[in-house]
Amino acid sequence: MKDAVKERAILRPLISEASTAKYGAIPGACRRLLAGVVSAWVLLTPAHAADVELLPSPAAKNSSLSRVVSDKSGNLYLSWVTQTEGSASLYYSTLNETRWSEPQLVSQGEDWFINWADFPVLSVSAENKAAHWLRMSAEGSYDYDIDARFYDAQTDSWSDTITPHKDGVSAEHGFVSMLPVGNGNTLMSWLDGRNTKTEAGYGEMTLRAGIFSARGETLSEWELDARVCDCCQTGAAMSAAGPVIVYRDRSGGEIRDIYITRYANGDWTPPVAIHDDQWEIAGCPVNGPSVAAQGDFVAVGWFTAKDDSPKVQLAVSTDSGEHFSAPIRVSGPDTIGRIDTAILANGQVAVSWLDTSDEAAQLTVSRFSAGGSLIDTTVVARTSASRRSGFPIMETIGDDLFVTWTDISEGPEVRVARVDFASP
Repeated sequence: MKDAVKERAILRPLISEASTAKYGAIPGACRRLLAGVVSAWVLLTPAHAADVELLPSPAAKNSSLSRVVSDKSGNLYLSWVTQTEGSASLYYSTLNETRWSEPQLVSQGEDWFINWADFPVLSVSAENKAAHWLRMSAEGSYDYDIDARFYDAQTDSWSDTITPHKDGVSAEHGFVSMLPVGNGNTLMSWLDGRNTKTEAGYGEMTLRAGIFSARGETLSEWELDARVCDCCQTGAAMSAAGPVIVYRDRSGGEIRDIYITRYANGDWTPPVAIHDDQWEIAGCPVNGPSVAAQGDFVAVGWFTAKDDSPKVQLAVSTDSGEHFSAPIRVSGPDTIGRIDTAILANGQVAVSWLDTSDEAAQLTVSRFSAGGSLIDTTVVARTSASRRSGFPIMETIGDDLFVTWTDISEGPEVRVARVDFASP
């Protein structure tokens, strides 16, 4: 790609930072994993379920689309959207031990695109913050743009609002992932519909990415895949070797499996499948993958339903996403997906999903060893399978797991829980 030397310089600080001793040594089981992971769904009853503590939420009523994210200092941030009549606002708050800070407003508007599956993202680091939301660009149901602002800690101010994609086409742009990449810069990846509206008719949804400064300047931009699934979430994480992006691909034969691309040696690698599920489906399942990384250790969770057999799967890598284990079956067949993936400080992997074996959906988390063995399964909350309940999101601080979701039992309201795996 053009300007490879420049792009490598932009990302080098992050790659070296991700390789520091902060993460400690990867457990020996991880090193041996690729040679011996058993692809099986363990049906044994776990020794115990973890303790779940419901935390007070700083979000008011009529709140939804929440996410949790942390910085390297161990601060937890909760972001959410509050809707009032004709208007929407994006807020965030920081957890200080057991208390949330006063909610901070990022942006608000009357022309936002609000969707249960395509939600705003907050990215944080010691140097800056970045946030995005979606804004209608034309009268079409899915004609919307990505808007973003970047917070510079040195100037203690947010940038003007920018649109990361510069195509000017009224089409779908969304399903964003954001990742701090050092020097105050932010990596953004998104689904870009600029090619879906052509004179010849409907074209292909693409996957694009770019790096943006703390002032919102475009430093680099790439097209990563020219044909992807139209409405599944993307995921991004920082491995010891550099950023990785996961997403649902779309082949000419309508195979929609999970793919990964990695930034290596100044360029993005050709996308490859995490596993050849061979799920053929003539429509978007609205169920994207999730990725987490800790040094060289990378974990990817995803939903698939080949032959109408739903399941959640997990695959792990010990070489920064270059190779992956055979998939480990996490759940099925009573799942509707909506998964997330996180790695604890001790190297264990947590995967969340919605289970529908009961009358109400259950937000469930399974914990696996670094070698792929099931440790335990915990029901975090009873919720709804309705789209209005959204996609639960997880984040780890040390060996604590924090989960957020939308409770619609008495109107949409953001919930947050801490899952304690240390209790007997």
